[in-house]
Amino acid sequence: MFGIISGILLLATFLVLVVYCMKGKNLLIGFLVAAVAWCVIGLVPMQTVVTTIFQDSVAAYGGTIAVIVFGAWFGRVLVDTGIAGYIIKKTVELTGDKPLVTTLLINIVCMLIFTSAFGVGSVMAIGMIILPILMTLGIDKKIAAGAYMLAVAGGMWLNIAYVSQFFAVFPGIKYDNSYIRFGAIATGIHLAILVLYILFNYGFSKKKKVRAWAVAKPMSETDLKGYVVIVPFVPIVTVALLKWQPVPAFLMGIFLGLLLTGNLKNYNLAVAKVQKTLYDGVADSGLLIGMLYSVNIFQAAAKQIAPLLQDLLADFIPNSPVIILIAFCILAPLALFRGPLMIWGSGIALATILQAMGTFDESFLFIIFMIPPVSIVASSCPTQSWTMWALNFTKVDTKEYIKTNLPWAWVLTVACLLVGYFVYYL
Repeated sequence: MFGIISGILLLATFLVLVVYCMKGKNLLIGFLVAAVAWCVIGLVPMQTVVTTIFQDSVAAYGGTIAVIVFGAWFGRVLVDTGIAGYIIKKTVELTGDKPLVTTLLINIVCMLIFTSAFGVGSVMAIGMIILPILMTLGIDKKIAAGAYMLAVAGGMWLNIAYVSQFFAVFPGIKYDNSYIRFGAIATGIHLAILVLYILFNYGFSKKKKVRAWAVAKPMSETDLKGYVVIVPFVPIVTVALLKWQPVPAFLMGIFLGLLLTGNLKNYNLAVAKVQKTLYDGVADSGLLIGMLYSVNIFQAAAKQIAPLLQDLLADFIPNSPVIILIAFCILAPLALFRGPLMIWGSGIALATILQAMGTFDESFLFIIFMIPPVSIVASSCPTQSWTMWALNFTKVDTKEYIKTNLPWAWVLTVACLLVGYFVYYL
């Protein structure tokens, strides 16, 4: 009887967490409170709570946090040294006064930049360059914002710092050749969706008067040379081809970024630039790190009460991966507003329940929970931090943004789920 009552209370807590997350409340607080509630309901011993759940779970995440911090630092180097702005400026100059071509190329370039650049600060800084260009060229503001969000999301498939976040929940998965193969295919699919999105929406949008855009030239870009375009791709190349670990790969990218832009010419300049970019990078990722720590704590609590959930749900949740895969394809929009298919939201509870059942392979769970945050949330959900900024910056209505982007994000999700299942899992 205790098991049944406890299981019902755990599920009730889960539903409360889902509603809490979908209302846009603070995730860090929500996960911590839910973790404590599950420990109380499951009668977890106090020593286990203070040691295993609140200490060991956080301490074990140190390596991944380092990757996130160094990734955000590298993103800030790309922005603050003018490398990102230089690449965008050259892209605009190459296309001339051709709005459609400019929109296509500039978003593709951004997508490539974000295969390594990481952090909300980097997205905002680059967006403040790109979005005014697109809107001045006559691109409808909702298409400009939507395309840029798709471009940012498209880089996440191969972004080491972004993908590493999921290793906290799925520790058996690594950024290795198996993942890189899937990530490269998903990036290709995402690129195709991005191009089709721009072509379709540009063709149906009301044309405005087009005029040339003179790109401002910040002081940091004054003496940059063409070879700086290699810098954004240093981390992913060193990891994929040279088999480096992420932190030294990012450090190499940071060093080359500073060296090739003349920021290592003298000691004082180097110290100032290193300190500023590191500080800004940590600030960019601070709230994310706090949320991820709370996710770890919640997951550790869920592991302790896993037998109760397993006994209660074993007969109700399908044990076929194909059925679960189809359900995720059909219900993909439930990742919006931190819903049950968004792992960095109420979805962490669902992921933990499926893990507790012990029925599904870890690689399968990784794929189905890793894809919606990129394909749905980063591509079409207004609760994403940088999306909220972009919508405010461009004055685009939230409902209009979802209406414009969600259909494309849904198609992207289904395609990537199917590819992930056949390429990565089987």
